[in-house]
Amino acid sequence: SERGATVVEVLVVLVLVAVLASMAAPASATAIDAGRARHAAGFVISRFRLAKIEAVNKGANVGVVFDRVNGRWTVRVCRDGTRNGLRRAEISSGADPCFDGPHEMLAMFPGVEIAVDSQLVGPAGEPGDPDPVRFGVADLASFSASGSCTAGSLFLRSARGQQYAVRVSGINGRSRIFRFELGARLWLQL
Repeated sequence: SERGATVVEVLVVLVLVAVLASMAAPASATAIDAGRARHAAGFVISRFRLAKIEAVNKGANVGVVFDRVNGRWTVRVCRDGTRNGLRRAEISSGADPCFDGPHEMLAMFPGVEIAVDSQLVGPAGEPGDPDPVRFGVADLASFSASGSCTAGSLFLRSARGQQYAVRVSGINGRSRIFRFELGARLWLQL
């Protein structure tokens, strides 16, 4: 008896491997896309936590500031240096210094951008809005020395259209991540 494999047997195995790999590739791409969006949301939450801890430790307002620079969103963390609240003009002048960032979201998480479908109802049932940064007109979430915060939401969208939201409650500054489940048409807390 001879040991080994025929050319036909090797070809059948190679075809099976190719078919299985082609079936796994889209699932892997979707998982990678969702993972990037989830990590981007986790990064934003880490900036909120940093701001909250810094505000409590320093006894001053500290905020997460969202800026649109050349069409791309950046995130930075700034401290109230004048003790009159965090203000955009004082951030620009350096009176309210920034000690973390700016971090460009799209550069850090390829394919993930701060964006929202304008028709999408928010996690708290708020009506659709094209603004993906919903922390008032200043686009910043400010934490006080007591740990409370400007309540609001930040929306992230992956390259494949998966929508995530990071929400911050005002009273205790708690941050949560939500993912929009397209099939069920509802937000799920992660």
